[in-house]
Amino acid sequence: MRIMKTVFMSGLLCLTTACSAGIPESKPVDAAYLASQHIPSSGTLVAARMIRDQDGEHILQLNRQAGPSPSAPKSGRIEHIELTAVYYAKQAGGWKQEWTVRDVADCPELDAAADFFISSVAVTDINGDGKAEITIPYKLFCGGGIDSYTVKVILREGPLKLAIRGESEVRLPGQPPFGGDHKYDKALLTPAYAAYKNHLDQIWKTVSVDIRK
Repeated sequence: MRIMKTVFMSGLLCLTTACSAGIPESKPVDAAYLASQHIPSSGTLVAARMIRDQDGEHILQLNRQAGPSPSAPKSGRIEHIELTAVYYAKQAGGWKQEWTVRDVADCPELDAAADFFISSVAVTDINGDGKAEITIPYKLFCGGGIDSYTVKVILREGPLKLAIRGESEVRLPGQPPFGGDHKYDKALLTPAYAAYKNHLDQIWKTVSVDIRK
């Protein structure tokens, strides 16, 4: 029987019958630690974690950079927001970048928003191979008024990338909800990745609901 081993970044919640065996370790680190390790940062540091699995030590760094749209650099408005997640592996002599997830909300003359769902970022070992999978959920928005925002839930393990992409489900008092459409990467619809789909579905259900008052 396949056991899904999970360590959520907020609280190190372990969901397994054998928490001491093969679970990727995860703990927060700050900007001072990243600087001491000569790990560069762009924009504002949102969060960073030290992760240890059977391949050794890793660092996950989440950054957010906001400013005017490149198409209107003198607007004085926040119309361009870039989210970046970078994963490093410790090697002799320093840290090597393994992968990057980068996305942008560029909204000239519109309201712009982009943020990670920090409490739902997760470190897992779904396939039990001792190597950490990292799941990064975030939202992007361009527009005005009461609209759905774009939601993406992306899992990375080395070159493996799996995702659910869609829009938030907006819930207003006394009205039926709208939005919530989403699509799966094709691999998630195959039996081989059923456990990954279940994991991403759980996170999607948490981050995609947008309750307005």
